[in-house]
Order: sequence, then structure tokens, then C-alpha cells
Amino acid sequence: MGKARIATGVVLVTLVTGAMGYTIASAVLTYQDLGFGAEIDFAYIAQNYIAILDRRPEDAQLIHLIIGSFAAAGLMLSLALSGSALTRFGQTHWQTAREMKANGFFGAPGTGFILGKLGTPGSRANYICSKVFPHALIVAPTGRGKTTGFVIPNLLTWQGSAVTLDVKGECFEATARHRAAQGDKVYRFAPTDWEGKRTHRYNPLLRIYQLKDPARQQMELQLLATLFLQSDNDRVQGLLKGGIDLFVAAGLLAFQRKRPTLGEIYRIAASGGNKQKEYFARGHEVDNRAAKLIFTRLASTNNDTLTSYVSLLMTSGLDQWQNPAIDEATAVSDFDFRTIRKKPFSVYLVVQPLMVKPLAPLIRLFFSDLLSAMQEKDPGPDEPWPVMIMLDEFNRLGKMPIVVESIETLRTYRGHLAVVTQTIPALDEIYGENNRRALQGNAGVKLYLTPSDEKTVEELSKAVGKTTKTVVTRSQSIGKNPFEGRSQSTRTEESSLLPEDEARRLPLDEIVMVIDAQMPVRAKRIQYFDDRLFKAIHAAQTGELPFPEPGGGGSQGTLPLSMRAMPMTPPPVGSGGSEADVEAERQAADGQSSGKTDVAPKKTSQVVQAVIAEEQRQIEMDFGGEVAALGSVKDADVEQVRTAVHDLSELETALTQGL
Repeated sequence: MGKARIATGVVLVTLVTGAMGYTIASAVLTYQDLGFGAEIDFAYIAQNYIAILDRRPEDAQLIHLIIGSFAAAGLMLSLALSGSALTRFGQTHWQTAREMKANGFFGAPGTGFILGKLGTPGSRANYICSKVFPHALIVAPTGRGKTTGFVIPNLLTWQGSAVTLDVKGECFEATARHRAAQGDKVYRFAPTDWEGKRTHRYNPLLRIYQLKDPARQQMELQLLATLFLQSDNDRVQGLLKGGIDLFVAAGLLAFQRKRPTLGEIYRIAASGGNKQKEYFARGHEVDNRAAKLIFTRLASTNNDTLTSYVSLLMTSGLDQWQNPAIDEATAVSDFDFRTIRKKPFSVYLVVQPLMVKPLAPLIRLFFSDLLSAMQEKDPGPDEPWPVMIMLDEFNRLGKMPIVVESIETLRTYRGHLAVVTQTIPALDEIYGENNRRALQGNAGVKLYLTPSDEKTVEELSKAVGKTTKTVVTRSQSIGKNPFEGRSQSTRTEESSLLPEDEARRLPLDEIVMVIDAQMPVRAKRIQYFDDRLFKAIHAAQTGELPFPEPGGGGSQGTLPLSMRAMPMTPPPVGSGGSEADVEAERQAADGQSSGKTDVAPKKTSQVVQAVIAEEQRQIEMDFGGEVAALGSVKDADVEQVRTAVHDLSELETALTQGL
């Protein structure tokens, strides 16, 4: 109990007992003067106190004695009671509706994340809307209703742009028509829609390609590669760095070729049998000095090491671009993240559950590019719209340091980030405990839906806080007299407001919110299909789903990737350009805008067959063996490079004559 509260209690008790003494003194004085039959005048002493002091000093002493005795008794009683008060520990309690209103949790839906409800789905109870805190961390095991209770309700009410990782495509089907009806341009990026092939396209390199400064292009490619390319084996990080250098050089060469796509980077990095010959030729082809230096250094590295570079590059994520569907879906962009605050649009990255892990590199790249584009500059007057980012299955996407770093400053750029994970240990495994705690700390609201694993249960119980519990102990000794030998003791002890056992058995329709600098909240989970508000919004949707046109990617989308690579035929030199230029170059490569026919099919067939054979060898390569170490340049290596250049010249001459 606080000292101020104790002092207030003592003063109040003393005043009350003093007032009782004044009443007794008034009665005594009245009976003394007028007899017992007279009516007591409680205002008599107050009105005549000065006269009593002057003319009746004996009565004044009696009044003082009575009032003083009662006041002293009250003072001693209050001091005794306060001294025997039990010790209090924590004072955590669940927020009341009045406290939640004062803390700004009853804002209009659409102005912040909708987290839950104070009543059942069919009731008119208040919705809990996090307008004060822009970011949220949702911890929800499988089957706890995070999609129906959090993701879909927010997509149905959010005012602004929205980017969502939509596992199974459920969110697109439930909300896309509503968002289109309220004015959003809706995009469905589904690179693995094998049957319908209904996907918009997204090229993460286009933003970097359109930069004017080559040095900045190189830096952006470096950042992109480190965000995107990862290896689970810490022992090969040194070799992975060499692979990233190769990625940067290949990217700059792809820019020069006016083919700024990850598919082109894949073909440059993976093509060719003798890597030294291949990269020596690339060093002569590329104009960028940094890329030329990288290719020259790679050409002087032994072939085993180069093969290890490429192998790590592929297994870290770049091998996804050997798939023609993914290559086609990332060839150009139908939307630009740099304009996402100017006019609202919604992007659904649709992935099937079994494809989340294989497509994790592409998903990391997608959201990393979004966060980078949003933080390029502060929002201007023409960028009034906030952006809601839904990162579902966060623990299955691999390490995304940009998320941990961006959550600290994203609010400045009108970004609202929701990170959804299944368990706390899953985050610790990827980011480590310190980075996970940093992520939790910067997410002002932590939303828990009936945790299942022990560490998450323990984490939730500790995060909710401690309270004070009173424990009463009664004992009785058996004897002849049943009224003897009884005793009772009372003590207080510290206790969790939400004990682990209770947290483990939380009803599935309840949520627990841990909020920065506030008391926790316990409320009900939303179920949009039963909720009176969200059910009405969902039912009001009409028309067809805003699917993109199927198969929008060019005629080469049906060809094997190897037949499109043409690794030894460099296009015209140049850099920079618009998205229309990129699309024109891609269509020309696909054969869409060219009326010329193949005049030497036999020669081309031989080259294609050789490339196919090499690609097949790369796919079947066993990456389980020991990775070669970097070696110094030897005379044999120099001679091998010279021989490679000679052979390359002969091959180029033969191709020129044959084609």
C-alpha cells in the first residue's frame, strides 16, 4: 500500500472520530443546559464557541476533552490498522472498458489494427482498435483463427493500401471484391498458380534498374542479395559472400543487357561448363568497372571454388528462377511499391501452404523490396495513405533483418506492420533471443491466441505481469472442547495475473493483449463470418473476383528455361530505361515483336542442347560433398584462362558464321 494512501486513510479516520466526539459534546451541553427532554442542537457549539470560551471555561474544557478523546482514539486505531496491513506485491489487473477507452482502444475500424472485441461475435460490444500503436505481433498456433479473426477483418476495414502474404488465397477470395469496390486497384501475385496461371507480375529489380547512378545500383544489388540469399549452414558464409559478389556482377551485366530480371541473373550465373572461361568472357562483355573487376577475379579462381559459389547461390534461393513460371512472373512489374502511398492499392501474395518454404526467398525479396521502397524518402503531401503490411507465417520465411530494423522507424513512413508467428521459439531459432525481444519491444501490441508450446506459455504468463494474492490458512487441533484449538492466519504472496496453467487452457475464442506501458487486456476473438459488422461487409460484396488475365507473360512462358537462356549471345550494350523498354526487350527475346524466322535451326539446336545438358548437370549436382577452399592463382590456371579465351573466340566465330 502506498504511503500517500496510508496517510489519507489516517486523516479520514481521525476526522470521522473527531466528528463523533463533536456530536457527543453537543448532546452533553444541551442536556446540561436544557435537560434531557430538550432537542439536541448540533450547531450550538459551532455558533457559540467563542462565547463559551469567554464565559464558561469549564464547559469549554469538557468540549475539548470529549472531541480530543474521540479524535485521539481514531488516530490510534487508524495507525494500528495501517501498521497491521498485509504486504502488497504486484498490482497488475485486466484493463476495464473505461481504461481502454481512455487509452484510445475504441477508435473507428480502419484507423488501426482491429485486434478483438469485448463481447461475443453477435453482440454490439466495442471493437478493440489499436490506433495508438502502429505495429502488432500476433502469436497464434495453427488452427487458432488468426486469418478469420485478425487478417480478414482488417482487410475488410482498412482505409489505405494493403500488402498481404495470403497463404491458401483465402484472404483474396474473402476481401478482394470489397477492396476493389472501395476504390483500390487489386493485384494478385501468384507465381505458382499452375492451373489458372492468373497472376500479376512483379520485378524486384526494376526499381534498382531505373536508378541513374551505377554506384548506387551496385549498392542496392548488394543489399538485395544479402536480404534475399541465405544459407542455413553458418560454415559456408564465406563462400556465400563470393556467391553474392557473383550475383551483383551478374545483375550489373543484366542491366547492361537491358534484361533486369532475376531470371537473367540466374542464367548468367549458372550457364556454361567451364566457369573460368565463362566469367572471363563476361568480364570482357560488361562495361561497369566494378562488375568487370569481379568477373576478372572470378576468372582467376579455380573451377571447384567457382562451382561452390554457384552451388551455394542456387541453394540459397536463386535456383527458384530456373522455373519458367517464376521467371515469367518476375519479368516485369504491374505495380510499383514507390507509389503505394499516393493512391490506395492492395497486393495479395498468394502462396499455397506447401510452397511457403520453397518460395521463402521470393517472399523475403518481395517484402524487403516493399520496405526499402517505402523508406526511400519521407511521405510527401501527395502521399496521404497509410500502408498495412500483413506478414503471415513469419517464422517460415527465413531471416529478414530488414523487418527487425524497419519496425523501429516504419511509423514515420506511414507503415503499419503486423507480424504473425506460430510460437516464440520459432522466432528465437531464426533471429536469436535478443533480436526477437527487439522485435517484440517495437511492436506496441502483442496479441496471443491460446498458446500451445511451453516457452510461449511461460513468456505470456510473465509478460502479463504479477498481482497480489491473499492466502488464508485455517487449522484446528482435535480435543474435548470443539471451540478450542482453532486458529487462522492470513498472508499475501506474489502471483501471476495469468498463471501458466490458465494460459495453457485459455478458451479458443479468447485473446490476451500485452501492451506497452499499459495493463493487459483480455477479450474475445473476432470471427468475421459470425460477427454482425464483418458478416454484413462480406455479404455485401458482389461481382466477380478481380483475377488478372490468365497466362499474361509472353510466348516464351511455355518454353523450357534453357531454350531462353542464350548465355553466349550478349545483347546490345546499354543501361537504364523504363518499364516499357524492359517489356519491349523481353517481348523481343520471346519472339513476340520480331517477324524474323530462325535461319539456322540446326546450329541453334546444337547450342541449345549443350546448354540443356549443362543445366541438367547443375540440377543433378551433389551439394553434399566438401566445399573447395579458395586457392592462389597458379601458372596452370593462367594457361587455362588463355586456352579458354582462345576456345571462346573460336566458338563465337563459329556461331557468327553459322547463325
